[in-house]
Amino acid sequence: MEKIAPSVFKKLSLNDKYQLLKQRGNFIASRFHGGHNCHLFAFDGYYVEVFKVLGLNQIQWIEVVQNDRTLDNYLDNI
Repeated sequence: MEKIAPSVFKKLSLNDKYQLLKQRGNFIASRFHGGHNCHLFAFDGYYVEVFKVLGLNQIQWIEVVQNDRTLDNYLDNI
């Protein structure tokens, strides 16, 4: 299966991003941030965060991780 570049992944719909992560992503860890439960995935050589609204089983957004500080926030949960 062909890898998807981060620039291409960013342009996908929320549902398409979610489906790809379900099929091919590797879950790493979770954390709480503001009013969200965030889940970190490894996907095609980069990292992606899924933001779910606390108290709801609803994904608000999915984004490619841009910096190492974001990854540092997960260290206590790995």
